[in-house]
Amino acid sequence: MSEIRFCPLRGERVIIAPNRLHRPIDFAFCEKERENINECPFERGRENFTPKEIFSLKNERGEWLVRVVPNLYHALSVENRKRSFRDGFFEYAEGLGAHEVVIETPDHFKKMRDYDVFEFRNYLFALKSRYIDLQNDKRLEYISIFKNQGLNAGATLRHPHSQIIATSFIPKDIREEIERKREYFKKHNRALMDDIINEEIKIDKRVVSKNDDFIAFSPFASFFPFEIFIAPLFPISSIALLDEKRLFSLSEILRDIFKRLYEVLGDFDFNLIFKNSPPKTNQRDPNFFYELNDFYRFYIQITPRLYKFAGFEIATKMHINPLSPEEAADKLKNI
Repeated sequence: MSEIRFCPLRGERVIIAPNRLHRPIDFAFCEKERENINECPFERGRENFTPKEIFSLKNERGEWLVRVVPNLYHALSVENRKRSFRDGFFEYAEGLGAHEVVIETPDHFKKMRDYDVFEFRNYLFALKSRYIDLQNDKRLEYISIFKNQGLNAGATLRHPHSQIIATSFIPKDIREEIERKREYFKKHNRALMDDIINEEIKIDKRVVSKNDDFIAFSPFASFFPFEIFIAPLFPISSIALLDEKRLFSLSEILRDIFKRLYEVLGDFDFNLIFKNSPPKTNQRDPNFFYELNDFYRFYIQITPRLYKFAGFEIATKMHINPLSPEEAADKLKNI
């Protein structure tokens, strides 16, 4: 059983999940020319090799297009209870939460550069549906949605998939980000992301793509080369609030950005992170959620993993980026 342990020195929680040690790793032999994809548990026709599906979208022949299942090697479980214990001086809790896998496509070798707008829409609709369902469990305080593509980004299986991990607490970095945005809103009566977007549009140095509903830009203080933020041009705090029109609009800009990134970088590893506001629960002081939808903006972060962390980044949580966001945006815009 997993545990959530608290480090009093760093003020951080860590999930101890022995089950994750036994995850399969197929990158060592996974080449298109010689890989036996019949060994992949995410292939269509091998549904009995995964836990029972939670959600799926199917075509007119009844074949699944996107499928969501519990992670067999889960870090957290909804079967656990929300209770904590002492181990002498130290504190830990049962590993309450949810851990799901979103199998994005039945095509084992497909890359996001090859997704059409309808495949992106189906993918986003699945994420939205799972977010809405998970937020109904009032024990869960934060829902993290992310994709790891490639070994440098932490992936172990090649078949296109994303993950959802819902926790019974709000991680420290997320809490601190929320409080920064809250303080900015108190001071300026405007959402921080709204002001950032307005500035990016005005100076037009780092904007890579834009449509009626979303903008994609290289952030001013990018942590990584070719890092991209995709943010809404309208007030919205989570993916749960996107209607059908805006799901398609977001699909269009995701498709455009990934085509540009692959054109410039070739085949690259990356993390794709969906930043949503925490769902409202009865586990927190109601004041925490006051005006949250006014100052928190849903956004997507695409982080190419072109190199690995080194000692300075680990020691300080600071990043050294060898490429300016202005130069990165220029390369992506002018392909």
